[in-house]
Amino acid sequence: MQKLGSFPLGHSGARRPASGPRALAVLALVGAAASTGCGDDGRTRMLPPAQVAMNPDTPAVFKTDEMSIYEVKKGLAFPILAPDRTLAAGAYGPYDSEPWVRLEDVRVQISWTISNLDAQAHNVELLIDPWTEFGRYWPGLTLVDPDEGKYLPNLSGIDHYYQLASAEDGEKSRVNGSYTYDDCDELARDFATVMNLIKNPPTSEPGGQPVDPANQAALLPTYVNHAFDFENLSNKDPLVKQWVPSTVAGLTGIDFGLRAYEQSTIAVEIVVEVTDQGNDKVREQGSDKPLLPPTTTIITVGTSGPAT
Repeated sequence: MQKLGSFPLGHSGARRPASGPRALAVLALVGAAASTGCGDDGRTRMLPPAQVAMNPDTPAVFKTDEMSIYEVKKGLAFPILAPDRTLAAGAYGPYDSEPWVRLEDVRVQISWTISNLDAQAHNVELLIDPWTEFGRYWPGLTLVDPDEGKYLPNLSGIDHYYQLASAEDGEKSRVNGSYTYDDCDELARDFATVMNLIKNPPTSEPGGQPVDPANQAALLPTYVNHAFDFENLSNKDPLVKQWVPSTVAGLTGIDFGLRAYEQSTIAVEIVVEVTDQGNDKVREQGSDKPLLPPTTTIITVGTSGPAT
């Protein structure tokens, strides 16, 4: 797996998130989260609300003469129990060992509210990046024009633009919704696909033309961004479905946050529901059983941009 600081640059070919049937589906009211449970067999824990915000003092994470990117993120670990046995090494590609938490063990739903506290309207991106026990995803940037040194952000696992009216417009200054259990299942599946793409890079262009092995690393962000695109279902997508592994590790946490292209005073609050599907992987409220430590491995095909 590529680690932070040892990744290639390349052309991403990614399009930014747009409206569409799946994009419109997430604009449900936060209260709808309670009505879309996982069934009677699961045990659900609703985690305390978590928040992160940016203000005009937030420094740009990337800045050129043409573009400034402001971003804030916060990590949130889920209450996943530590393994109660030694996990087998072996053929669990793209993982180096048997996953303790699989997609069918734990399901997640995320409800969110973004608020604009400024007198001016803003367009912002809500960002959610997955963790599993094998790593956490960091999108970074991709060099899209080497001649002009132009970079663009890679897609987060979930990455959506939202329009926020001025704080003076009351309710219109807030946007809320939820990413459903199915959406978060897809997030885990996409991350597994991306890890498999990194381990077994594509050998052809999206159109099918063979790629020079020397340019293989530069092609990889195209496939990774395509896998994470919210409009694409990895296990049904003709470009990446061959990289969907038979075993998919379940989510163990997320990084969530906001991105803006101008200085802003905006905040996001999320509430996460974590449902144990009956395999005793989620710690019950009040239990003191040991938790799975958060991963420190960074998975990426991005860069932080040119040195300044």
